[in-house]
Amino acid sequence: MSLTVAPDTIEFFAQAAIGQVEQPITRHQRGRVRFMATTWFARFYQPNTQAQALPGTRVKVIGREGLTLLVVAVGDDTHQRQMMAERPASSPLGVLSLLQQMSAWFAD
Repeated sequence: MSLTVAPDTIEFFAQAAIGQVEQPITRHQRGRVRFMATTWFARFYQPNTQAQALPGTRVKVIGREGLTLLVVAVGDDTHQRQMMAERPASSPLGVLSLLQQMSAWFAD
């Protein structure tokens, strides 16, 4: 069995979705977010925009870096302009492509 590690590049989802913080997220430490019926590691997309997100807080999940979700505060729409500027011309399908990629990893 061989293990291939993909580089951790940022991928923005086609649409932001809501997640709920399960373990605190701070500027310098990732936490955990419940998203799509499971928990994921998560960090702020822009660490300097918010000091922390406590358990129970709702956040927008806007993308991922490897298996870590990228989140912003629910009321923060400033990230959308940056996402459009940074998004490659052929963007993957977001969460669906993440799940398909994870499925391929564990298929062997």
